[in-house]
Amino acid sequence: MPALESRIPTDRSARYLRQFRTHAEAMASPRGHRVHAGNPRAAGEIHLRVDGSDTRTTAHFDPWGHCTLTAEPEALVMRIDATDATALHRIRDILTRDLTRFGDSLTVDWRDPD
Repeated sequence: MPALESRIPTDRSARYLRQFRTHAEAMASPRGHRVHAGNPRAAGEIHLRVDGSDTRTTAHFDPWGHCTLTAEPEALVMRIDATDATALHRIRDILTRDLTRFGDSLTVDWRDPD
């Protein structure tokens, strides 16, 4: 199963995790596909489900895979586990786009976890 990780140094990790979770929950709602035109969910490609807490959230992009975000005191840690390389890149692109939009100074650098 392909995987990527990113560790984003920030003292606002809990804030960014909550913001991502709120956004993902809105996209997972029945109205979510209307918010983002061209969204793969709108075309029926994926089913988004979100669960978690203020310190750890998992977004399930079924059937592509999932991403877990963990708020640490000095960093937001993200890990993607996907079914294949195409799904991995799709989830990576969604997360990178959302996180950089939430925080202008955030830099998301992905790496192989091994």
